[in-house]
Amino acid sequence: MTETINEELENILSFNNHAVTMSRIAVSLLSGGNPLVFRGVRELLAMYLLIPYITNKHMDTPNDKYKIPKLDINSLFTKVINKDGSYSEMTLEHLRNAICHSFMALTDKGDLLLDDRASCDRKTHDAMTDKGFCNRLELEKTRKKLLSLHEEVIRQQISYNNNLMKDFEVVND
Repeated sequence: MTETINEELENILSFNNHAVTMSRIAVSLLSGGNPLVFRGVRELLAMYLLIPYITNKHMDTPNDKYKIPKLDINSLFTKVINKDGSYSEMTLEHLRNAICHSFMALTDKGDLLLDDRASCDRKTHDAMTDKGFCNRLELEKTRKKLLSLHEEVIRQQISYNNNLMKDFEVVND
C-alpha cells in the first residue's frame, strides 16, 4: 500500500514538475552545460526529434524533389501497463500526441514518464474520469526503439537523396 502511494506521489510530482525539468534542460544547454549526462535526457530529446517524421500530414516543401522522411504513425512504439493492470499499445501517433499536446517528464530516478495520451486516442482520453495516470517507459528498451526509428529516418533520407542524385546525373549527361 505504501509503495503504491509513494509511486502515485512520485507520478504526481513528476507531472507537476515537468515544466521545471524541461526548462532546466534548456537552460543548461543554452548556458553551455551538458544535461545529456543525466539519465533519461538523451531519450527525452530523441523523442522530440522524431516529431517531424511521425505525423500523418507533412509540411509543404518547395517541390516534389524535397523530401521529409515519414515513419508509419500506426506502428507500435511499445506496450504499456494501464492503471487497471491491462495493456495498451503506444503507437507512434499516440506518442506524438503526448509529446506535442501534453508532456513527457523525467522522474527523480531518470525514468521517462508520459501522459496517458501516449497510450490512448483522444476520444478515449476525453472519456476517462481519471486522467492522472502516466505511462512509465523502461529506459533501455526505449533507447533501443528510438535508435531503430532514427536509423530508419536516416535510411529513408539517404536512399531518397541517392536516387535524386542519380536522376540529376541522368539529366546532366
